[in-house]
Order: sequence, then structure tokens, then C-alpha cells
Amino acid sequence: MSNFLLILGLIFLVGFPIYSHLYCYQKIQRFKDPRVFYFFSLIPGVIFISSAMYFSPVDTFTKSEECGVVEQYKTFQKRKGHFERLAIVMDQSGYIRYFDFDDTLPRVQVNQHICFELYDRFKNKGLNQSRIIRILTPY
Repeated sequence: MSNFLLILGLIFLVGFPIYSHLYCYQKIQRFKDPRVFYFFSLIPGVIFISSAMYFSPVDTFTKSEECGVVEQYKTFQKRKGHFERLAIVMDQSGYIRYFDFDDTLPRVQVNQHICFELYDRFKNKGLNQSRIIRILTPY
């Protein structure tokens, strides 16, 4: 529904001023300032686009609970400083996965087994990295 309204709004945003100029030019010239009508012809397109944005679904992220052993804290360099990720060996798969984490979370010792709540990038298509929300096991 929202995609249809967005496409319709884009068509109206471009097409309606062109249509009004081609087929209603003589009537438009009777106004005091004919440019005002062209601005008014943009209103239907803006209404359709804003309603498409209003009706678009909200992305809600699903939380997951996982457990694993902390492997290391790894620092990655960026152009504007650096950021840190937590490498954890997962219990179920045995693979090492890197997670972003908040600075508000307590630091966990290396080789400590933890369970945590996270936003998984494999289950949430809008995320580019998995993020740990909170640590469930006592530390």
C-alpha cells in the first residue's frame, strides 16, 4: 500500500504541474500570478508521498538470547577514531562472532562464559552488525 502511494505521489509530483502547463495554460494566465497555480499543483503529490511515509511499516527488531565464551575485545580503526567489538565463541555453532556493544555494559573477562541478549543481524535485515543489548548472566 505504501509503495503504491509513493509511486503515485512521485507521478503526481512530476506529472501534474506538466499536465497543468500543457492543457490549462490559458486558464492559468488569467490569475494574478500564474506561478502560484504551479505551486498548488504540487500539493497532491506531496499529500500522496506524506501518506505513503505515514502508512509505511515500522521496523521492529527481534531480540535473541545466546550464550558463548568471550574470546577477546578487538579494536578496529576508523577514519574518525576507533571502535571496539567483542569476539565470542558461540555455544551452538562453535563459530567466533563479533558483536558491537554499548559502553554502558560492564566489561567481561576473557574466557568467561556469558549469556546475553542481542539484536542479531541475521534475524533483523535492517542491521549491518549484531549488537549486544544486555548481559544476562551474573559477572
